[in-house]
Amino acid sequence: MTSFPFGAGDLQRVVGEIDRRLTLQGIEQIGGRAYALRVSAGGQAEERLVLLTHSDADRERNPQIARDEFRLLTTLQAAGLPAPAALSLCETHEPPFLITSFVQGKCRLNAHDWPAFCRKLAAELCAIHAIDLLEHELSFLPQARDLIACGEPPLSATQERIHAAMKSALPKVDLNPPALLHGDFWLGNLLWQGDQLEAIIDWEDAMIGDPLADLGKSRLEMLWALGDEAMSLYTEYYLALNPALDASALPLWDLWGASRLQHYPSFASDPGEIPQMRAQYEAFVDDAIRQLNAVHE
Repeated sequence: MTSFPFGAGDLQRVVGEIDRRLTLQGIEQIGGRAYALRVSAGGQAEERLVLLTHSDADRERNPQIARDEFRLLTTLQAAGLPAPAALSLCETHEPPFLITSFVQGKCRLNAHDWPAFCRKLAAELCAIHAIDLLEHELSFLPQARDLIACGEPPLSATQERIHAAMKSALPKVDLNPPALLHGDFWLGNLLWQGDQLEAIIDWEDAMIGDPLADLGKSRLEMLWALGDEAMSLYTEYYLALNPALDASALPLWDLWGASRLQHYPSFASDPGEIPQMRAQYEAFVDDAIRQLNAVHE
């Protein structure tokens, strides 16, 4: 087994509570906070579960984050969204963790039909935002607007400009009715089999707020991954599916997304990508500030 902060005996107990027939066979790290648990029942073939934990920073921000993510996944399943099934919550360990189903699928960074792919991405984001907050109890999630004032300290002159523009614009912006936000909707958190979306994963940043907050952050990540034309198509399709939204606040949420992605050089798979990512980031920020100034002059 790989190095893991919990003993195999404790994990076997938790796995057994999910299904007493299951035996833990091994552990494999599959992400920064995710581990695949290989389990089997009797002489049957191995299957996998996923154990999710959270960083020290996330737990300091929200000591109940494991419980909140577990509750949210349970709600998403009830609402029919493609998300992993929540199977077990373990709060007696340090750090706490949850176990979910394993979803077979891969991230997609290309498509033979870009318009259709962008339309599908927009529709999936809309499905998240369409969850009825009166029917599903999600008041335990943080509010996006409250988090604006609690962002990371600016790391550059560009970040100072972002924060100043947001602070100036927020009192003047008309926000849309709140919705469930994924908080980190991008291609790396979508699992596909062919053209079929199997699951939206990594819900630890979920919150409640203006749906344009999700769109703004995801627009920048789509720009890096797919380019300007795809980002524009994605935005166009999303707004067309939500004609009642007031899109005038989008530049504010573009900036908020950029403020949350200021560590973008660490996202690059190759250092050679960083100059282009920086140029795209700067242009994205400049355009958002220009649009905010034009609307609120």
